[in-house]
Amino acid sequence: MKNLPEKYQDADRWAFADNEALADALAKKVVEGVKTATCAPLDDEGVPQVGDTFVVVDGRNQPVCAIELTSTDLVPFDQVPESHARAEAEGDGTLADWRQQQQAFFEEYEMFSPQMTLVLMNFRVVETF
Repeated sequence: MKNLPEKYQDADRWAFADNEALADALAKKVVEGVKTATCAPLDDEGVPQVGDTFVVVDGRNQPVCAIELTSTDLVPFDQVPESHARAEAEGDGTLADWRQQQQAFFEEYEMFSPQMTLVLMNFRVVETF
């Protein structure tokens, strides 16, 4: 396991996929500055705040980099803008593809609704490991 700097030891870890290959590919896109956004369903844990720091991990849960949130917004699934889909840098980058992929993901976990509230988050890399 890579040595994680002490200042990130207590930070939440994020993998941007639920399988190893995609998590590796998306972590690489984060480091390259291609992927600068993500989303999550609004839940009981609340909304992350601008300035919050997270550790991005690869498909083997190894730390890749630290990111800092630069913006957050609450948006219904069916109102997510194309600019957010492009910033997530998944699939072909279109809003239609993003919606199809996200809907399939949320349906797999039995949580999809076209009006479900998503937390849209933009971030920047603050350190790579």
